[in-house]
Amino acid sequence: MALLYGPLLYFLYSTSLQKRISASQVLIHCIPFLLLSLLYTRLTYGLPEEMLWNSRRLQINSFHHLILSLSLIFYSIFVGYKMRTEPPADPEKDRLINQLILIEGVWAFMVALLAIASFGVGLQFAFNPLMLLYCTQVMLMAFLSRYLLLQKKELQADHTAFMPSRYAKSSLEEETLNVYEHKLHEHLRNSKIYLKPTLSLELLAKETNIPKHHFSQLLNVHLGKSFYQVIAEYRINHAIDILEKADDQFTIESLAYECGFNSKTSFNRYFKEKTGLTPSDYREVKNTQLMS
Repeated sequence: MALLYGPLLYFLYSTSLQKRISASQVLIHCIPFLLLSLLYTRLTYGLPEEMLWNSRRLQINSFHHLILSLSLIFYSIFVGYKMRTEPPADPEKDRLINQLILIEGVWAFMVALLAIASFGVGLQFAFNPLMLLYCTQVMLMAFLSRYLLLQKKELQADHTAFMPSRYAKSSLEEETLNVYEHKLHEHLRNSKIYLKPTLSLELLAKETNIPKHHFSQLLNVHLGKSFYQVIAEYRINHAIDILEKADDQFTIESLAYECGFNSKTSFNRYFKEKTGLTPSDYREVKNTQLMS
């Protein structure tokens, strides 16, 4: 089952980008787990209980440790690379996946040591490697539990916002939504709270004194945009203002962080969606126009 840790990390990353995972993708990533499970069953089926820990099973366990360490190393590097090229827009998801990559990296190191030791190489550990694995598993459960609790709150809010029967009986009037929209944009313009990297829907709803379920309806139904789309638009507009007024004495990465983005990659992606150019290209075009 440990061979599923890597694929599950990749699937979590894919869903954080709201990408659909096909059955064929699941099957491909689960091939090592399926093959080793079949091999283990084939080689141990029918053995008496007292013979289960014979040399054959010990060899299988050594082989399993080797394959598991390679799997954990591959998925830690693979998902880490994907995170750099296309990170999640949600800061909570971005933080969680980076934490899981770190944990899988620790697992890969420890399992690699166990694999080396199982092949007869005499290694002396100053600590109990299995105890370290158990501790990281507890950390993993803590991170996932916190993330799932946050997701549960968001899903409950979205369910409330999109429940047809509720809207049919107590739908907000268009005039009220217009008032909320004005209040939202006025607060964003005046406070510039969108520059805060850890800004969340809950915090913005509290800052604007708009009930959270009304806030979800305002964004998703009235404005037709997600929370992150609205915030990204303000951040990109702020970046454009800086690019128009400032000189070249700053990097694009520093500009991304100044505008509230958690990474240069996500900044480039949103900037290009709005302007059709990357920030570097936009600055180059501006400089060319000034020189001419």
